[in-house]
Amino acid sequence: MATRKTASKTSKKVTFDIDVDSKSSKKMSRKASKQLKKVSIGAICIAVLLLVVGAVGGYFGVKLISKNDCFVLNGNDELTLTIGQSYTDQGITAVAFGKDVSDDVIIETNLTKNDDGTYTATEEGTYYITYKVNHFKYNSIFKVQKIRLVSFVEPSVEEEMEEDSDEKVQVS
Repeated sequence: MATRKTASKTSKKVTFDIDVDSKSSKKMSRKASKQLKKVSIGAICIAVLLLVVGAVGGYFGVKLISKNDCFVLNGNDELTLTIGQSYTDQGITAVAFGKDVSDDVIIETNLTKNDDGTYTATEEGTYYITYKVNHFKYNSIFKVQKIRLVSFVEPSVEEEMEEDSDEKVQVS
């Protein structure tokens, strides 16, 4: 008869002990202390002075570069038109860091945009045109947007009479 042997499984854990106060770390500590002792007060003062001069120079450099920056709405910010009239948008002027970024304008509106680029409304009410610029200065640094309100009203009786009289004069 054959006999079976059962195997016993044993495992050993491997551990690593890192000695913080080893010889190499003591050497590095001594070396750092010697280097620190070699630095004079004059060198520290020069480093601080260069840091201050760099910060002041950077501040005035940014001021100089961005002195003509603007985000301005062209034309009136509120308009009143009669229903049936069309409105040609005058847009905005946007300059960031001395560069014209008006081409990056994003326009959001609840008006109807015609094929010729004008805006109209078929119902009486107040509508908006919102301008935002897809540029990191006006998107990330400063959250800037401009809004133009356009109100459409029914034509008054006097305006209708004037239009009718103009048509009669032109016909004759």
